[in-house]
Amino acid sequence: METMKTDKFLLGIIIGILILVIAAVAVVMTRTRSEQYVADDNPAGVVHNYYLAIQREEYQKAYTYLSDDIPGKPSLDEFITTIDSNRTYDNSTLSIDSTTTANNRARVKVTITTFSGGGLFDRGSYSRPEVVQLQLENNQWKILQFPYPYWGYNWDQKQD
Repeated sequence: METMKTDKFLLGIIIGILILVIAAVAVVMTRTRSEQYVADDNPAGVVHNYYLAIQREEYQKAYTYLSDDIPGKPSLDEFITTIDSNRTYDNSTLSIDSTTTANNRARVKVTITTFSGGGLFDRGSYSRPEVVQLQLENNQWKILQFPYPYWGYNWDQKQD
C-alpha cells in the first residue's frame, strides 16, 4: 500500500514538471510572436524596429534603418549575408533601457542577454550593457552603430 502512495506521489511530481515545461515553452513562443513594430519617430522606436526586423529575418526593412554616414556601410546584399551568417542573435534578446539625445544625435542604452543553455550550476545566460548610436537624417532617426551580434564587425571602418 505504501508503494502505491509513493508511485502516485512520484507520478504527480512528474506530471507537474511536464506541465511547467510545456507552459514555459508556450510563453516563450507566444512572447516572440507577439512583438510588434512601433512608431519609428524616436530613437528607441528605431532600435526596437531594427532588432525586430532582424529577429523576423526582414533584412530589407532592417537595412532601411542604417545611416548613410556609416564609414563602412555594406550594400544590402552584404548586410543580408553578414546578418544571416551571424545566427548568434537567435540566442539573444535585447531590451531598451534609456535614451539620451543632444542636437541631432542619440544614444540608446540597451541590455543584450545571450542564452547559452546552461548547466546545473550555470544560469544559462549573461547580460551586457551596450549603446546604440543614432543620428537624425532628413527628420528620420538612423543607426550609426549597433552592438554585436546585430552588426558587422567592419562596418565602423572606412572601406578602401
